[in-house]
Amino acid sequence: MSAAAPELSPDLMDQQPQDIAARAGDVGRERLDRSNWDIFITGAIGGLEVSLGGLAAMAVVGAALLAVPGLDLYAGLALGAIVFPVGFMFVIIGRSELFTENFLIPVTAVVRKERTLVSLLQVWGFSWLGNMAACAAFAALISIPQAVGAPIMYGYTIYTAYKLSLPPLGLFVSAVLAGMIMTVLTWLLLAIRDPVGKILAIFAAGYVIFATNVSHAIVGASLLFVGFRVAGYPFWSPLIWVAIATLGNLAGGVGVVTLFRHVQVREKSRTEP
Repeated sequence: MSAAAPELSPDLMDQQPQDIAARAGDVGRERLDRSNWDIFITGAIGGLEVSLGGLAAMAVVGAALLAVPGLDLYAGLALGAIVFPVGFMFVIIGRSELFTENFLIPVTAVVRKERTLVSLLQVWGFSWLGNMAACAAFAALISIPQAVGAPIMYGYTIYTAYKLSLPPLGLFVSAVLAGMIMTVLTWLLLAIRDPVGKILAIFAAGYVIFATNVSHAIVGASLLFVGFRVAGYPFWSPLIWVAIATLGNLAGGVGVVTLFRHVQVREKSRTEP
């Protein structure tokens, strides 16, 4: 039976990486001990909630692009990013789950040999499937004629046409960046104890992901599953996009941020009493 994680200081600047990693291990064990059905349902709720954030953002993007002829897509995304983080807030505060939230916390429990690699792969697989199923169901709902306004569908269309035109290498690197951002957010949420501070961190990460248009597999799925048909793409185009984005998110989250954080924790544990 492992020792309890040290209580984190309410002062963010007083916390050490070892303390944050210990809390990650405790939370990671809880995530890995769930049933596959629990993981899938929690992921499905997360997919629906992040889709609501995407809907809010497309309402702003579509209206802006139509209101200002010639407006660049990135200007519209910078505006839409102001409201997009509500989806992340629904997910994190409401205790649902995105696949990309599992690149640090459960990995820490496996690295500390407190749980198995198989349990980690199950969490990744069933949370991803839940997210995707919900994004597809949400897309089917709002694709019904007159379910949402024409400006909103215009936003989905322009966004999809841009994202599905990315070359594979550009998409992969963009997804690496998105995975890094999400895993940095996970680390910060472990460290921050104040609720307002957590909300600010969620907003900051959501804004950066949407405004910079990096490729988050679940965010992208929630938007591309709606827009691919009206943008004139075959159904396999968003599926290929999601597959590449998923690999890139994993590479950025686990292969960069989590790896370096664990190296940092190990080195500090070796050199400090």
